[in-house]
Amino acid sequence: MAECPVCGAAAFSVLVEADKLAEECRVRERFIQQHLTRPASHSELKDLTEFFHQENADLLVCSTCALLVRDKHELPPAQSYAQDEYDPTVMERLYPQYLASFRRKEVPYRSLLPPAARVLEIGSHYGAFLQTAREWGWCAEGIDIGQDTSRFAQSRGFIVHRCELQDCNYPNSVFDGVFIWNCFEQIDDPKLLLSECRRILKPDGLLTVRTPNGLFYTICKKLLVDPNLPSDTAAFLLEAMGYNNLLGFPYLYGHHRATLERLIAPFGFRPQGMLNSELLTLPLPDHPEWVEREERAVNAEMRILARSVLADDQGALTGPWIEVWFRAEP
Repeated sequence: MAECPVCGAAAFSVLVEADKLAEECRVRERFIQQHLTRPASHSELKDLTEFFHQENADLLVCSTCALLVRDKHELPPAQSYAQDEYDPTVMERLYPQYLASFRRKEVPYRSLLPPAARVLEIGSHYGAFLQTAREWGWCAEGIDIGQDTSRFAQSRGFIVHRCELQDCNYPNSVFDGVFIWNCFEQIDDPKLLLSECRRILKPDGLLTVRTPNGLFYTICKKLLVDPNLPSDTAAFLLEAMGYNNLLGFPYLYGHHRATLERLIAPFGFRPQGMLNSELLTLPLPDHPEWVEREERAVNAEMRILARSVLADDQGALTGPWIEVWFRAEP
């Protein structure tokens, strides 16, 4: 790793070595298998055990800002996300779960923009947020480089552009809001994206970023190597990481609140709000009642811990995922 994309520092330490990270990926696979009610197809394992960022890599931590970064030992698979194949039947079955998750975000987000606001979602996936935004009275469109996911969202009547944001050639100050729900941690050059977001947002426009929390992952790893950690506590942490898609940390970057603010503010944004969150949904082929109960219980306990035991830094967000929103300066 040459330099940190947030602070520009060149000093990193190893948080998790490649062999340990690979071992954690195997833990993730066992976790998923234990929660399947039947053998799953390759398509059904998308976003469960099949990830683009699962190549042999150390997980580094920036010595200055504590950003987590994957340091690849090998080239990633030839297949890219844009070429990933998604089964329409699987997408149809999972869509209601994503839709329900976004609908639950009505508070606080719906009140942050007026009716008829024009919004853009970067990484629109199946289109569940685009539908939710319509239900909230907004005019929404999406961008997604995935061929099958874009086609699926378009088939439901949503406007989705299959390209990078900078290739859309939007006019200046055209959007009231931009949402980057679940892909900011996968973007190689976040500064290029943020510059374009600022250009297309109106003054006082809303930018929302949702990402897996590198701080939560770091805390869990430090606790799990403690030989005095009770076995039931270790089991709970692994379960929480499993339900939040953090085992093996299959992401390019692991942000936390401070790195997001340090990265985003210089582009003309002021922080307005933040909250702890969880994975939108664990996209299992079937979601039996016992899994739903267990997932709710694990995440409920994690919310309590994030507000108390894990919150050792004043103002830090310590949930498994975090959401931070900003306003564009005039």
